[in-house]
Amino acid sequence: MEVILIAFSFITVIIAMSCYFKSNQCAESIRFDSNSPIGLYWLLAVVSSALALFTAVTALGVYEGTLAWLSIHTLILVPVLLFSPFKLSQDKPQ
Repeated sequence: MEVILIAFSFITVIIAMSCYFKSNQCAESIRFDSNSPIGLYWLLAVVSSALALFTAVTALGVYEGTLAWLSIHTLILVPVLLFSPFKLSQDKPQ
């Protein structure tokens, strides 16, 4: 059961990171648009990240679950930042 909860936590962290990156992409491409879905992507990212934390804490306990959640975030973010360091922070000319 614990393995299934950790796998679900890993999947929800992947969803959260993709929503974070999608909101950044929308923020760069759509400026000053009141109908942009940036708020929706941020809400989905925060909810799925909180769900990942909840499932990790349920599976492993508070201390180990929080460490597992942070490790999963690190495991996903480090390769993304290493393989595309300038894509996330560079401004594109319009």
